[in-house]
Amino acid sequence: MLSSYRPYILKIVLSNKKNQRKSYREISFIRLAYQNILLLRERERNRLWVWRKGEIIMTIIKSISYALLVLYAALAYSQESFSTLSEAGIHQFVKSRSPIQRGRDIWLKNTYGGEKFFAFLSAHPDPAKRINVGYKNVITTPRNQRFQVWGTINDPDCQANAAGGPDLCADPNATGVIGIRKFPGPEGTRLYGVSCASCHVGFDPLHPPTDVNEPGWENIHLTVGNQHLKSGKIIAANLPANDPRRFMFESWPDGSVDTTALFTDHIMNPTVITQIWDLRHRLTFDVGLDKPKLRMGHGGEDDLGLDVAATRVYTNLGVCFAECVAPRPDRPDATAPIDLEQCRNDCADLPPETDIDKLGKFLLSIKAPKFPAFPTNFRLFVQGRKLFKDNCASCHTLKGKGGRVLSNDEVNPLVTDPDNAPNACRALSTQWEADHLWAEFSSHVYKDRALAGLKGYRTKPLSGVWATAPFLHNQSVGPYASANAGPGELAEAYEAAMQELLSANRPPKINTLPVAVGPFPAGTPLTFVFSRDPTGKLLCNDVVENRGHHYGAELFNEEKRALIYWLKHQ
Repeated sequence: MLSSYRPYILKIVLSNKKNQRKSYREISFIRLAYQNILLLRERERNRLWVWRKGEIIMTIIKSISYALLVLYAALAYSQESFSTLSEAGIHQFVKSRSPIQRGRDIWLKNTYGGEKFFAFLSAHPDPAKRINVGYKNVITTPRNQRFQVWGTINDPDCQANAAGGPDLCADPNATGVIGIRKFPGPEGTRLYGVSCASCHVGFDPLHPPTDVNEPGWENIHLTVGNQHLKSGKIIAANLPANDPRRFMFESWPDGSVDTTALFTDHIMNPTVITQIWDLRHRLTFDVGLDKPKLRMGHGGEDDLGLDVAATRVYTNLGVCFAECVAPRPDRPDATAPIDLEQCRNDCADLPPETDIDKLGKFLLSIKAPKFPAFPTNFRLFVQGRKLFKDNCASCHTLKGKGGRVLSNDEVNPLVTDPDNAPNACRALSTQWEADHLWAEFSSHVYKDRALAGLKGYRTKPLSGVWATAPFLHNQSVGPYASANAGPGELAEAYEAAMQELLSANRPPKINTLPVAVGPFPAGTPLTFVFSRDPTGKLLCNDVVENRGHHYGAELFNEEKRALIYWLKHQ
């Protein structure tokens, strides 16, 4: 309903051309109304409303207030004494959206020149490093088959091309796929880059699409993470059939990506595409800066706050590669740390702080989706909470601010409890350590922990966990729900994943070579092949993907059921 106000507002703005005088009072009213409606639409789209006592009444009051505000602005603009804005004024009116709405646009659309990196990568002078990432393959796949082939989310603002070829879109940079963007290149070529949305946008757990290839915006959640994205397949799309790198990329589970694969630390570690929500309720930590900062990385890296983490992610998407990463006379080593000050001075594409600030406001506005049914088994619910308190709350805290997301956000060193340690390869990444590529994006706290041999994994927040199976940092525990699963089916996948997580007898998952590659025979674990430095030294020998985190395995079946029930409703 709220979205229907927008065309009327713009129609009002466009309809009165008799008088060129402007009433800034009325303009500010209509702008305020428009901004608030966009905020409400954003809440609808991302399910920010938590239907608790009192909030329903407040939401109704706000909706009526904003509707009356729009009506007032419409009446004001219907008088001959107030003119339509000029074209420049209309443009300014539309641009005067809230920082959250602008941050949403950045999330969906901005690549900041990263497409130039992917063009370079496709023509890399070293054939062993040359990769023509399959973005063109994705967008030229028929729209009605695209999700099944690649797991990508089609853009609701585009439509299939009846004549064949890429989708038809009003936005000249849109491709028909959310997050994949196109730009003109030299000599009539096209360059393809990606925004954050290419991985993090998924189907809304509460309002999934009927047709996975034709979702509406109401079916899309902007930060849930695409559990079905075949990112490894997309990267490997144009590799020769006999290229051994295919085995590595195509082994990545759906919904995961190895963020150090292209800017490599020579450790194979595909990791779940993170859900981003409830950041306002996450704990922060003293890292010696002006104020405590969020920890964002799975292993406690990217711990200098949301703004610095976002900037680092953009460098990982190829932004400012030529200026900040590629070898040059004054920086001959491509693995040397990025110098952020030099990068800001030399690269006009680096996201400005104003954009990062708006992006942060958008991400801070997102709340976890709540399971839509209220708990009806009071006994089971109360029992589950007590079991959680006794068995899980030492890490997934119930106290204070972290209790809102069920996480203390502490890093749990692998050596502290080796029997329960998950697969180690992701935690062993070196890129955030001193003298490595992303050293400026981690604090001395992280670096000191690494030097002391205390690498591990940050406690995962559990808000919204009912919608996020499979589990662990590498998607290795539990089943996937179908792509357009609603709350019921998602809850079934969650419950099955929890039962597996609470078991001490999981069949080990080990990814192996299907054929011999060089000195490695068929059946060799992929970790032994692709986790070696250029000298051949093995950097991670942990081959079992789904090991660890057996906490609660000793509980009785009825106790497990209670724990699973309580957690589903958090």
